[in-house]
Amino acid sequence: MTIAAFLDPMALGCVAGGSFAVAWVQNGTAAALSGFSALRRELWIKVQDQADAGHRAVLRIEHTVESRGISCADRVKAGGAFVSAAADAMANNRSLDGFQAAMLRLGAHRRARLTAMVRFWENVADCAPAMGMLGTVVGLILLFGNVSDAASIGRAMAVALLTTLYGLVLSNLIAGPIAQRLARIASEQIGWEEDAARRLIEIGRREYPDITASGLCVATEEPRTVRTPAVPS
Repeated sequence: MTIAAFLDPMALGCVAGGSFAVAWVQNGTAAALSGFSALRRELWIKVQDQADAGHRAVLRIEHTVESRGISCADRVKAGGAFVSAAADAMANNRSLDGFQAAMLRLGAHRRARLTAMVRFWENVADCAPAMGMLGTVVGLILLFGNVSDAASIGRAMAVALLTTLYGLVLSNLIAGPIAQRLARIASEQIGWEEDAARRLIEIGRREYPDITASGLCVATEEPRTVRTPAVPS
């Protein structure tokens, strides 16, 4: 028996294509594209190196803001996409509340993208065994539908077994490990990004002008002069 006995391009295409199609329907086009793009980006990220670069960039932002003002925060072009976007938000907002709202939106966007990326591969891993079983059912139907033809029995049985094999391999040896690795990377990445966001907000709390306090005018009421009626002589 050779390796060719385990290869059936049509059965493999049906199992893999069906699994990815179902995951695409469940998650949408954006999540599917994010999941595929993770194969060349997030899957190979060294999170600790990225976190170290991000924290160094935060220190540079702090130094720049203290020496030149908060509007110069975006001059620091380092630390990755998250820190660069945070620096732009710091420079382009004129109040701490606006900056905090921008950081919340940025963090939510990052979490949503990473979560969708992981969920896509988890759905592929979940769908693959079902697609394999579907192929097994089709193979058995072909087997019993042509039971009088001895030549077709072997082919039908091979389809039934190979689709199950492909589903198990795709689920447990490909999509499942990818989903688990991406989940770990996403968790670590969100962790250091949240830490960097907290440090940037602390910088903003020190450096943003207190617009409310500076614009507050306290009205003082002048003391009234009490007139004493003249006493007639």
